[in-house]
Amino acid sequence: MVNLIVATHGKFSEELVNSAKMVYGEVDNLHVVTFLPGEGQDNLVEKYEAIIAGFETDTPVLFLVDLFGGSPYNAAARVVAKRPQDDIVTGVNLPMLLEVMDASADEDNASDLAAIAKEVGNLSVKTFHAKEEEAPKVAPAKAEEEEAPAEDLSKYDPNGRMNVSLLRIDDRLIHGQVATSWAKAVKCEAIFAVNDDVANDELRRELLLQIVPPGLKGYVIPVEKAIKVYHNPKYVGKNILWLVTKPADALRLLEAGVKFDKINVGGMTYKDGNQMLSDAVTVSKADVEAFKALLDKGIELTMQKVATNPKVEVTKAKLDALKF
Repeated sequence: MVNLIVATHGKFSEELVNSAKMVYGEVDNLHVVTFLPGEGQDNLVEKYEAIIAGFETDTPVLFLVDLFGGSPYNAAARVVAKRPQDDIVTGVNLPMLLEVMDASADEDNASDLAAIAKEVGNLSVKTFHAKEEEAPKVAPAKAEEEEAPAEDLSKYDPNGRMNVSLLRIDDRLIHGQVATSWAKAVKCEAIFAVNDDVANDELRRELLLQIVPPGLKGYVIPVEKAIKVYHNPKYVGKNILWLVTKPADALRLLEAGVKFDKINVGGMTYKDGNQMLSDAVTVSKADVEAFKALLDKGIELTMQKVATNPKVEVTKAKLDALKF
C-alpha cells in the first residue's frame, strides 16, 4: 500500500479530502497537511515527517500538492530527496485524488501511482462545448438491440438473462459515487440509468453519459426499454449496474420479471412533504408504500452511500415509524 499525503496552501487540502471521502468513503492511508499564514517550509517538513513517523519503515508515500514550486511542493521535495521510495504529484484535483485513493491499496510503488494520478488529472479537465474532442466513448442512449438489424436469436440461450450486478436507487443516477465507487465494486460491464423522464430529456441524458467511466458502456433508457433488454437472450451473462431514481420503478422492474433479491438505497433528495429515513434518503408516502411492497416480495433493502460504508437495513419498523 502507498500512503497518501495531500498538502496545499490554506485549508484547501482539508476540504478536498472531505469531498473525496463524501464520494469514495473513508480510507486509512490518506493524510492531510495544511500550509497556513505564518508558517514556512520547515513547518511543513515537520508535519510531513511527523506523519511518516507513524508508518512502517520504508513504506512508500505519494505527496499530492497544489502548486509546482510552492512551499508544499518544495517541502515535500526535501523529504523525498531522502526517501527514494516516495514521489510527488502537483496540481491535485478531486478526480485525481479519487482515482489514487482507489488504486493506492493495491499499489506498492509511489512512482507508478504518481503516473496514474498525472494521467487522470490531465484527462479530468474538460469543457462542455468541446464535445467532439472530449466526449467519452460511451454507448448511445438507445439500447443496442434497437440499433442493430434483426438477427437470429436462436443461437442464444432463450432462458438466459443478464446479471443485475447491483440495483441502486439514487435520484442522481450516474454521478461521481457511482463512477468511482460502485462501478468498480461490482465489476460491471455497463451501466443502465433507468428513468422515463430522463431518457426523454436529451440534455440530461447526454450529461449522464459523459460521466460513464472509460471502458464501460452507458445507457439512459425508460423502464419498459430496460425490461425488454433484460429479457433479450442476446445479453445473457452480462454484468450490469442498474440505477433507478425511486422504489416504484424498482417494483415495476421486479414485477416485469427482472431478477434481483436486494436493493442498495443510495440517495433520495428532499422534496416537499418528504420525511428523512437517513441523512441521504428522504421518502414520500408513495416511496414508503413501494418499499413495503418490495419487502413483502422478499427483497433486501439496505442504505449505503458508497461501497466502503457499512450497510444499514431498511425495515418495515423503520418505515412505519415515519408519520405521513
